[in-house]
Amino acid sequence: MKVDKNIYAAIAMALYEYQGNNVHDKEPGFITIKPRQTMWNAKFLSLTAKP
Repeated sequence: MKVDKNIYAAIAMALYEYQGNNVHDKEPGFITIKPRQTMWNAKFLSLTAKP
């Protein structure tokens, strides 16, 4: 039986990340995205002008 070493590597990486070794946020549960006004969410561009 041929053993694929990639399977063992994937399992090892999954266990490593599950243990909390791949944490990006230091404040779990907090959203750090701040809203800002851009032309993509401008209301005057999305409303139809009155005839």
